[in-house]
Amino acid sequence: MAKKLSENEVLNSLNIPDFRHLSKDKIMSFASMIQDMDPEVAKKALEQFPEFAKMSLEVMTEYKTVLEKSLDANTESSNQVYQIYNEVIKSLRISVEKEGISFEEKKYYIEKMMQITEKAEKKDSENKQFNWKVIGAGSTIAVLLLSAGLAAIGGKGSLKLPKL
Repeated sequence: MAKKLSENEVLNSLNIPDFRHLSKDKIMSFASMIQDMDPEVAKKALEQFPEFAKMSLEVMTEYKTVLEKSLDANTESSNQVYQIYNEVIKSLRISVEKEGISFEEKKYYIEKMMQITEKAEKKDSENKQFNWKVIGAGSTIAVLLLSAGLAAIGGKGSLKLPKL
C-alpha cells in the first residue's frame, strides 16, 4: 500500500502555510492530491477550508464558460469554412453546366468538387475530435472534483470510466 501524504507534504506541495490559504487557483491541485492524503489530513483540510464545495462549483462554472466559448468559436470557424467550400462548389457546378465545354474540362471541375468534399469531410472529423477532447477535459475535471469530495468524507473516489 502506498504511503499517504501527510499534512506538511500537502501544504509544502501547494506552497501554503495552512489550508485556510487554499485559493481558487490551487483547488485543482488540492483536489488531485486528496485521494493520496491520509483521510484524517483530508478531513482536517476540509474543516479548515469549508468553502471547498462552493469553490469547486465556481471553478467548474468558470471552466464551463471557457468550454462553451471554445466550442462556439470552433463552430463559428467551421461554419465559415463550410460556407467557403459551398461557394467554391457552386462556382464549379456552374462551370460544369456550361454549354460547349469538353469532357476533360467537366472531369476537371468534378474532380475539384470531389477534393472540396474530401476537405469538408476532414474538417468535420477534426471538429468531432475537438468536441470529444473538450467534453473529455470537462468530464475529467468534474470526476476529479467529485472524487476529491468523496475521498475527503471517507468514500472511495476511484471511478473507472469507459474508453471512448
